[in-house]
Amino acid sequence: MLFRSPPQEWERARLLGEYIESLGSIGVLVFVVITALATSVGLPRQLFAFAAGFSYGIVTGVFLSSTAAIVGCAITFYCSRRWLSGRVQSRYPNAVNWLNDLLHEDVFFKIFVLRLQPLGTNLITNLCAGVTTVSAIMFLASSWLGYLPQMMVFALLGTGVRIGSNAYLLYGLAMLGLSLTIGLWLYRRAMGNNNNGSMSG
Repeated sequence: MLFRSPPQEWERARLLGEYIESLGSIGVLVFVVITALATSVGLPRQLFAFAAGFSYGIVTGVFLSSTAAIVGCAITFYCSRRWLSGRVQSRYPNAVNWLNDLLHEDVFFKIFVLRLQPLGTNLITNLCAGVTTVSAIMFLASSWLGYLPQMMVFALLGTGVRIGSNAYLLYGLAMLGLSLTIGLWLYRRAMGNNNNGSMSG
């Protein structure tokens, strides 16, 4: 989201935040359902973290957006595993094979690292993971943990926009830069270990 057109995306997230807030207590349920369905078909989870931060603050915003996002992830994963495995395998054979090779060891850590990356297609990852032999519980638990850093950053940004705090925005951007740096370092480490393991095998 941040790397494409931030002003437009942030404005849409702000409008979503205002809408769910206007619904009162039922807005929480509406937000979770909308976010779960939207992220299950590939919409960026960061947008919804921003909206949740705008409406509910940092702590509640992170909890609601990350919970809804992992529900969306589970929907895609189980649909792929139970009903779409043949289509996914034929459509994305290279991605499925790559994931199978990658996840033959250190599964939790490697999924966690993949989820830290801001680039790539979350939808394709969820679809292809459903075709692999990875445990559903392992995949969802490590995905949720990997989601948290970016969800915290964008909830912080949403809160900053709500209260008009430049400090919150600066903190959020600084945290984003730090999480991207750490994520890239861990990604290179995980990929390096995987390549070494493949070579030694």
